[in-house]
Amino acid sequence: MVCRVVITTSRNPSKKTREIVNDLVYSLPGSEKIVRGKKSLFAILEEAVACGARYIMFIWDRRGMPSALLFYDITIRNWKPYILKISGVKTREDFPVFIARRPRAKTAAIVDLTKGELGDIFVEIFQYPLLYDLDIVRGRFDTIILVRHGDGYIVEFLGEDLGPRAPLFRINKIIYRYVHV
Repeated sequence: MVCRVVITTSRNPSKKTREIVNDLVYSLPGSEKIVRGKKSLFAILEEAVACGARYIMFIWDRRGMPSALLFYDITIRNWKPYILKISGVKTREDFPVFIARRPRAKTAAIVDLTKGELGDIFVEIFQYPLLYDLDIVRGRFDTIILVRHGDGYIVEFLGEDLGPRAPLFRINKIIYRYVHV
């Protein structure tokens, strides 16, 4: 499988953030995990290039809770990061019923009920098909990334049965930045 996105954390991540990374790697086809440890940004960049990735996804945490998702496009000289500010997270352990980790996903689709910018960002990064109707994806994909309205955006990672597969994120702000390397 081709690695399109590598997922990593900030330094000294909380246990919850490490669990979220593992859940996302199992749920997102074309993604691989890089253990951050004490690695510099340059070392992570080298590993991502060696893996053949196009994007690096950082999960920053603050006070033990994930606070932002940062996506860096590593193929162009001017890094173009998207920063998705997180206002809340619900992990597999936070759902009312126990949800076991499912086998690694082979297929995925994005269902954007908002028809907004967040769905377009996910399509650019992950290259999954973008759909606007949840009923037509049931049973067709291992992972469905559902983007819907809430307090900002709510991003859910659902299984083929439309049950939870990975964490739920509440995104309250999208920031675009251009950084010259």
